[in-house]
Amino acid sequence: MSGFPVAFALSGSAFVSFVIIAVLNEAGLLYVVQSVNGVVENIPVFEQGWEKALLSTLSVWSQGVFSRAFGGNVETLLAVPLFVLMGIALERSNIAEDLLTTMAKLFGSLPGGLAIAVVVVGTLLAASTGIVGATVVTMGLIALPTMLKHGYSKSLSTGVIATSGTLGQIIPPSIVIVLLGAIVGDMYAQGQESRAAELGITVLEMLGEPAVISTGTLFKAAFLPGLFLATLYALYAFGYALLNPKKAPAVQLGEPDPYALKSYYNDNSWLLVGAMFGPVLALVMLWITLASFGFIGSASDIERVVTYAPLSNGMVAVAVLSGFIITLAYAMRPSYNRLPIYLGLLGIALMFILDWLFVAGDASGGTKFLFYIIPGAMITYGLKHALPRLLEVEAIRVVSPPVILIIAVLGSILGGVANPTAAASLGAAGAIMLAANRKLKDAGVSNKLILAAGVSVVLLLIMRANFDLRMSVEDISFDNGVAILVTLIAFHIAFFGLLFACWTLVKHKIMSPIINETTKVTTMVFVILIGSLFLSLVLRSFGGEEYIQEFLHSFEDPRTLLIVVMIVLFFLGFVLDFIEIIFIVIPIVGPVIYAVDPNLMHPAWITILIAVNLQTSFITPPFGFALFYLKGVAPPEITTMDIYKGIIPFVFIQIIGLALLWNFPIIVTFLPSLLPAN
Repeated sequence: MSGFPVAFALSGSAFVSFVIIAVLNEAGLLYVVQSVNGVVENIPVFEQGWEKALLSTLSVWSQGVFSRAFGGNVETLLAVPLFVLMGIALERSNIAEDLLTTMAKLFGSLPGGLAIAVVVVGTLLAASTGIVGATVVTMGLIALPTMLKHGYSKSLSTGVIATSGTLGQIIPPSIVIVLLGAIVGDMYAQGQESRAAELGITVLEMLGEPAVISTGTLFKAAFLPGLFLATLYALYAFGYALLNPKKAPAVQLGEPDPYALKSYYNDNSWLLVGAMFGPVLALVMLWITLASFGFIGSASDIERVVTYAPLSNGMVAVAVLSGFIITLAYAMRPSYNRLPIYLGLLGIALMFILDWLFVAGDASGGTKFLFYIIPGAMITYGLKHALPRLLEVEAIRVVSPPVILIIAVLGSILGGVANPTAAASLGAAGAIMLAANRKLKDAGVSNKLILAAGVSVVLLLIMRANFDLRMSVEDISFDNGVAILVTLIAFHIAFFGLLFACWTLVKHKIMSPIINETTKVTTMVFVILIGSLFLSLVLRSFGGEEYIQEFLHSFEDPRTLLIVVMIVLFFLGFVLDFIEIIFIVIPIVGPVIYAVDPNLMHPAWITILIAVNLQTSFITPPFGFALFYLKGVAPPEITTMDIYKGIIPFVFIQIIGLALLWNFPIIVTFLPSLLPAN
């Protein structure tokens, strides 16, 4: 509240409070009253003196900082600067500006269409950047003047921009999820080990599986809740427009039907939407149904014996994605030659049949290649014709770069191909190449090397998913040897493409601000981590953590306890940033709430509830960061009170979203149970 930088306020308050407690302890004014064998005694807070407490605190603090910086959860925390770099590179490439303009044209003719466009763009930027400040500032600069110009109310405009910008804190890749994943995994493991020890059995005997909750699992758990919240925002904007048509009017920013699609579909918009998204919805529902009945993926029992289902997750994912692209091209360009479309769809069907009947779950990469080569060639032929047709459509041409990045990053995590840190590296490299590609196109220079690098990255992911690429193995099979050779070639093409992309950004003087901004944000996160660790250790030095946990243990019903914790976190969000809450509060309450039976309260469900709650801290006054970001770029006629009024409905939507996630945990646990572990 003093305005002093929070990282130094944390460590400074730790030092000052320790001095005050030590002085009171030495003066005999601070003690704990305890009854020992019927005799009431005054026990000093620092039983062994303040010197011992200070040495112990400094020792644990230095070890903790060292382990955070150079060991322990270092791999998970490395994802933070990489995701930050990814977001800032995309922001600097003006991709967000193109997205906003195009989505406004696409949705503007609907009631509240500009607000819905902001939600859609916020969702896409959240899934491709995860940087709240960049998203809110970009949308505030571009969308806010347009919405005000066309008669949108100040409250709806500011509220939807500020709130949609915070979706990056829940939709993967999310820094909140990365930071939570770095600490809750240990808490869950320790909590379940303590519970098993009380029962006199092992964790495996108690749970039937190891007590592990990874950041990758949390990413899977957060995906649907993020989309769920975005849907609630869009529904509110649409409902507001229907009730207040003058405050959120429909706006026609482009030609009504530039591609003459409605006339082809007899001016029936529902038929057009059905043709575009009906096939992919059918494929996804088929995927979910088959997975629910155990026809997709693999499973292992307590003894780690793996049993394979008839269909593999990877094949189904490729089939669904390819099917969506091919059928969408047919729906958007129905007058073009249909033979490539039919061949591509036939290839997808053939791949399904071959995978079911002939390709075993543990088949080698070479075996898969032999069976998939013909249907793969048919699908590639279909995609070769489908993609150019789709890129003729402006909306798809603008949306495709961030969507490709989203599919690469999230697909590699959700599909079990890469962990979040490796996926963050992929995302950072991809964002740099996208930014360079944009600059090359603006300058009229060939971008073939960037495209070749992008194809090579896709090839690397395919090789990683299907072959054993370890070169240290003594007996390398022929197919794995070929795969290693292909991987090495693809790696060098991707590497030189990335170097060329970096050189392009350096030449256009874009790389320097990207690196500077990434360094600032990353330093802020880690300095707060170090300061908060000092504060929590001072709290622990005089037993404060035990007092709090003793209070938390007094709640017999764990769900009641979690409600209390959620209420505390909600109100802390008014005055603290999510980073402070994660590093100060969660280590205190986490050991209690993560020691609960996971069948009663799944750890991923608890974590996502906390993440959604922390997301609210960005829009709750007086210290909501998204509100400050928006005020900094808003026109002069937008007052702080306008922004506060605008976010009030969205705070209630957040609470409604939390209530629905509380009552329907399946929204959180569905994807982690469906997709492979990583």
